[in-house]
Amino acid sequence: MKIKEEYNYVILSNEINRLLLAKFSEYPMIDSDMNYNELKMKLEFHTSKIVVFNNTFYNLRDEEQKEILDLLKRQNMHFILITSNIEEALLGDYIIVFDKKGIFLEGLKNEVLKEEKKLKKVGFGLPFVVDLSIQLNYYDIFKKVYFDMNELVSDLWN
Repeated sequence: MKIKEEYNYVILSNEINRLLLAKFSEYPMIDSDMNYNELKMKLEFHTSKIVVFNNTFYNLRDEEQKEILDLLKRQNMHFILITSNIEEALLGDYIIVFDKKGIFLEGLKNEVLKEEKKLKKVGFGLPFVVDLSIQLNYYDIFKKVYFDMNELVSDLWN
């Protein structure tokens, strides 16, 4: 699997195990046991251009996630986020979905999240904001799919 430095990746899997983690062993990995302050301090002194988060964002509040992503951007770092939480798929640019056999689906975020039937086949739904915006499209309220809840709410009020 070729990781390009210009993308932030989200690896979706319902079975995060050693075999999956080994695919990214060439990059520094941050595991889920760090709190926000520890994570922020570690990243401030990180020298790698790519960092792997193993279920790290699960325990962070939305504003903490945003601050970590802003910090990475300021430091010109990219990430690989390994998670089983479909909502976190919105954080990346490129999504790779694994099933028991290997890579099941991959592509840019907007392409992968259009594949609702395939995602459901491996146990994932759509992120709430994506599903909501698709439902609103059926009523001709919008003509696009939203990946950001704040943008959707803002456009609803306008």
